Formats: sequence, structure tokens, C-alpha cells
Amino acid sequence: MASPATVILEVAVPVPLRRTFDFLLMADGDMSAIEVPAVGTRVLVPFGGRKLVGLIVAIKEYSDLPRNKLKPVFETLDTEPVFDAHLLQLIRWMAGYYLAPIGEVTDLAMPQLLRQGRELTPVAEKQWRLSDHGRSSAIEELHRAPLQLAIVKRFMKAQVLRAVDFKQQSGGWRQAVAALLEKGWLNEDILVPELIAGGPVAEKQIELNAEQAGAVDHIRPVIQHPQFVSNLLHGVTGSGKTEVYIALMREVLATGRQCLLLVPEIGLTPQLITRVQEQLICPLAVMHSALTPGERHLAWWHARSGAARVVIGTRSAVFAPLPELGMIVVDEEHDGSFKQQDGVRYHARDVAVYRAKMLGIPILLGSATPSLESYQHAISGRYQRLALRERATRAQLPEVDLLDLNQLPLSDGLSPPLIEAISNTLAQSQQVMLYLNRRGFAPVMMCADCRHTLSCHRCDSHLTYHQRINRLRCHHCGYEAKAPEHCQACDNGALVEVGEGTQRVEQALQQRFPDARVLRIDRDSTRRRGELQELLEQASSGAADILLGTQLLSKGHDFPAVALVGVLNADQGLYSTDFRASEHLFQQLVQVAGRAGRRAQAGRVLIQTRFPEHPFFDWVKQHDFAGFAEHLLAQRQAHQFPPFGYFAILRAESTHQAKALQFLRHAKSSIPTHTGLSVLDPVPAPMERRAGRYRAQLLLTASRRSILHSCAAAWLDHMAEDAAMRKLAGAVRWSLDVDPLDLY
Repeated sequence: MASPATVILEVAVPVPLRRTFDFLLMADGDMSAIEVPAVGTRVLVPFGGRKLVGLIVAIKEYSDLPRNKLKPVFETLDTEPVFDAHLLQLIRWMAGYYLAPIGEVTDLAMPQLLRQGRELTPVAEKQWRLSDHGRSSAIEELHRAPLQLAIVKRFMKAQVLRAVDFKQQSGGWRQAVAALLEKGWLNEDILVPELIAGGPVAEKQIELNAEQAGAVDHIRPVIQHPQFVSNLLHGVTGSGKTEVYIALMREVLATGRQCLLLVPEIGLTPQLITRVQEQLICPLAVMHSALTPGERHLAWWHARSGAARVVIGTRSAVFAPLPELGMIVVDEEHDGSFKQQDGVRYHARDVAVYRAKMLGIPILLGSATPSLESYQHAISGRYQRLALRERATRAQLPEVDLLDLNQLPLSDGLSPPLIEAISNTLAQSQQVMLYLNRRGFAPVMMCADCRHTLSCHRCDSHLTYHQRINRLRCHHCGYEAKAPEHCQACDNGALVEVGEGTQRVEQALQQRFPDARVLRIDRDSTRRRGELQELLEQASSGAADILLGTQLLSKGHDFPAVALVGVLNADQGLYSTDFRASEHLFQQLVQVAGRAGRRAQAGRVLIQTRFPEHPFFDWVKQHDFAGFAEHLLAQRQAHQFPPFGYFAILRAESTHQAKALQFLRHAKSSIPTHTGLSVLDPVPAPMERRAGRYRAQLLLTASRRSILHSCAAAWLDHMAEDAAMRKLAGAVRWSLDVDPLDLY
């Protein structure tokens, strides 16, 4: 290692530049006592008049810049690396694959408190207890200090108290506790907080059927003798994929290693935690966006220290620092929530696969409706496909029928056959689930006289009417306004609600079935922390007769009493401009249909549609994923769409309509030409105006991934060096999305 006098630190700084920056360990002077920090350590550095937290990615003796041009770091923040060598390798790969600034990737991989420069170790928590002196002293000695006396009386009832226990106490409790400590009445302990979840007294044994046991037996050898294998567990809804996950995690834990389980939605996390706790004896940590920064940091710390043997989390948990990682599981691997849609636009499933490959450990991807990318990998042999063809409870898949809305009247979104089926199901004391992926009361407000519709002044979108609060909301930018009493365009006509949202259907159900308990689950009914978990628990326990909701209700939940599922509007996505729309619609319908008949009662699914003759619905009715996937894959191969071709999309937006397109036209002209690369003309986005900004996009397609990456990287390098291009880029917001999930 070089002496401190010659050390140059190569630092990844969280700025939108695809490069690292060199700093001196410290300014010239006596550095004999300075210890050289390790790679992976955080440092506080000067940058453009600001102080930023960066990460050391290399230590070297020479820089391309002269020494007198290099600034010294302000401070070394850690005595040990934040990331080990494997996570640093993962970060470097992500920066290269997604063509993202490495400083933004390192920032993304750290908990918020570490990004802010806080201590690596979570803040220790103080707790107090009565000392021997306090227990033996006469309480009357404190009669001149009533607050101290009241606190001592509390300690006589509770063995240990913490700061959170004094929330209802008067504001001077801290001074009172300090005085009691000084007098020797209390002892103080400083502890790092415990894991938020532990294990039960005894494991609950899992009974696997033949297909589940076969899947476990197939993967067991690569757990006991670790090597990278990517497995796709393709199981019908209700086939018991979670039981397979838990059985395999038990195998991993028995070898002394850790497990990472990724789920797409926060709403799925509590249910999985409960099931893991019931069936495994192990401390676990949870990571998702609903946690406070302190809770997130604590979970990260327990994962890093090895205290947490299982980590369950959403997308960003893929960066959990697990030093003894033995297996990764990705549940509902097809779900779009695994794709980050801003900042570094990574896909957590794909990052997880690379991480498993890098570590030489198995990964298991589970889904009833796999993404076509994963399914094609299984067909080609790149992934090993494990099938669960039957439901774990031996229940039959539900019968699916179509209701032709061309022949049936609608009342608040409900057709007569669906209303009759709901009534019959309720009469048998069974649960009904209705799926409508549109929240609010009505998606459109229209003038009865002039037909003018109320639109968002910042987006190319209608305003949704929310009746209970009598307000209009834009579900794209968040704009909100009071609903007017009459049309402001013609200054005369009355406004009427057009279409149905979940709130309108909820009201109609309450009026039509007054004795039924209706539970609505959507983004509006689950705004408060913990509210989604509460509603899902009510749904599972049978505390509601009719469950009504959006995708929040359909994803992976087990509602044992649901016998009837109704899909109120199945046609969104059939004729979309997005080439993935039919794939996503099929996944949604199969997932929501799979909530029906998961126990002894037979399940039934009714789908309302205006296109009952569309061949798409034949595959849905037959639960034929293989046939549907074969059809779509043939189409995509013919057009060289993913997974047979490779896409990147350059997006730009500006408050001036012409600037975004102008930037993209110049970008197209400077992208290197290459055989196998096609660069389409810039076009406005399908929703051109959003949140007051005009959006446009430029699509790059390539026959090989290497071609796409090399040409896009060359353009990024050109933009960084070309003054005219930088000026155009400075006038817009732009982003490059490698492997975009949608073209919207």
C-alpha cells in the first residue's frame, strides 16, 4: 500500500455524471499518523461548493490530473467498508449495464441515513431501570421533586423503560431522568436495537405434495454444494409456491447461510413474514419503502452483521449486504414493481440473477404467469423450469365465463348476470371479490349540454371525480381541485359522472346489498401507514362479504373464502400501443382469477368485456399460459422485440413543447450507426403533456445486447464532450432506460 502522502482516492460521488473523481487523502503536511481508508469506505468530499458523501471505489498513487488540482477529502466517515467486494462488483456491473452514473448507483444501494453521512452503526437506544439504591431507598425522599417521584413510581410497575415510553409524560422528563441517574436511583443501558422479528418456539412442519417435493429435491443439491443455477418455478395460482420457498430456505439455513426473498409489493410483505415466522426458526429483517429511515438502517445493519438470517423485502432489498448469502428467491418475478421507473432504472429481478451468478449460488424465480423473458429463458434451457400444475389444496382452477357487454346493460359498472351471481354467492355465505383497476368515483366529468369534459391543466388526462370529498384529482400529477357546480365552458350545463371507479361501484354495492359488508382496497383507502395490512387482514379473516379493489387486491393474496371473482372492465390493454399490454393484461386476469375457489368450494370467474370473440379470452378461459406465451413469443420473434431483440429508450421532457423533440433529434444524429442497430425517429410520448411538461422519446433497438450498449455508451460519451449537445441537454430533463418495461 502506498504511503498516505501519495494516496489518491478514486471516489464515486452522487451526481449525474458517468465517471468517478480523484481526491487527496488530505492536504500536504504531516500525514505519518493518518490511516489509509479501505475501498468501500464513505468519505465527505468537496464538490461544486457543496459537501457530498461519496464512496471510495479505488486507491491509487497517480491521477490524470496534476496533484495541485486535486482537493483533499473533508473527512473519512467509516473505519470499515460499507460494501464488501461482491457488492462493489455488483454496483460496477449495474453502472455499466444500465449506463448509469456509478455515484447514483452507490447512493441507491445505501440506506438513506448512510447517504446523509450518519454513523455506520445504528443509533444506540437508551433504556433505564431502577438501581439497587433506588429499590432500597425510601420513596418519600423525592417528595420535593414530583416529576422524579412519578417516574420512579412508573419504574416500580415496569422493569425497563425507554424514551418511547415517556411520550405521554410532561416535557421535562429527560431532565428528571438525568437527575435520577445522578442521584443513583436509576441505571442506564445503551443497546443497539434488536431485530424487529424473531422466530417461534418450534418450527411448524410443511407438508409438501409430490410436485412441491420434486421442486425442492431438484434444487437441494445446488444448495448443499453451492453453484449458480437460475430456476423458474412456474406454478398455477394456489399451487403452493410459498411452501416451496420456505422448504428451500430451511435447507439454506441448515447450511449456516442467509436467504434473500424479494416480493413486488409492500402489501405482500406482512403475509409472508407471518408465514416465514410460523415455519422457520430464524431472526429475520424486513426492508421496504414504508419503513422509517431508522428502521431501514436497522434492517440493513442486521443483514450486514449476519444477525438476520432471512431478509424479506421489495425492490431495493436486492442490495441488502448479506455476507453469507446462500440463495435468492424472487416471488411474482413477472411483476412490474421490480422495475425502477426513475433515477437508475434497474430491474431488481435481473440484478438478483446477476448477483446470484456472481456469488455462485442458486436463484429461484416464481410466478403463475412468468414474464416472457424468463419463460423464453426456460424454453431455451438457460433457466431450469420447475412446474406446479395443480393447486396445493387439490382444488380445481375456477371456471371462467365471459359476459358480453354488447348485449347486457350496465348499472354502475355491474351487469345483471354479475349482480345475480353476487347475490347467489352471498346467499351461500361465501365471499365475492370484484376487480376494477380504476380508482375514484368516476374517471370523467362531462357537461350534459355541451359535452365538454374536465381535464387536468397540466396533463393530457381527464380529472377523476372523488365523490366523498367532492374533489377532482389527476392520478398522473396529483393536481386537485374542488368539483365545480356547473360547466365552466358553456357556463350553464350540469356536470354528470361518466364511467365507473371503485368508489362508485362501492356505493352501488352498498345500496344493492345493504346487509353485505363491502371492503374497498385501493390507493385511496390505504394512504395511512399500516392501513393496507389492516384491510388485507380483514379480507383474509372473512370480516367482509364483498372485496372490491384494484391491483392491490389481486397480487398473491390468499383469501380462503372467495368463491366468485368478477372483473368489471377487462378490455384495457387489448388494443394498446404498448407491445407488452396484452402480456400485462393476461397476467392481471390470471392473478385475479386465481383468488377464486382456493379451498373446498368451487370457484367461478365472470369477466365483463365488449370483445368476447377476441382469441385472447380463449387462453384466459382455459388458463392456458403456455398457448398464450407461444403466440406472443412468435409475434415478438417475427418483429425482433424482446426477448429476441433489445431495447433502450431515450426520454426527454421540457416545459417548452419543441425543446424535448429538438434534443432527441440532435441525439439521433449523433448516435453511432452500426449494423444491427435501429434508431427510430423521435416522437411525442403517448401522454405527451404530464405535470406541465411535454414529453418525447427515442427508441433504440438492436439485434444483440452488446451492440445496443456500445452505441448508447458511445453517444453518452459524445454528449459529455460535445458543448452543443450539453447545451441542448441542459434545457431538458432526459433519461436513458435500458430494457424498458413499457414505452409510455
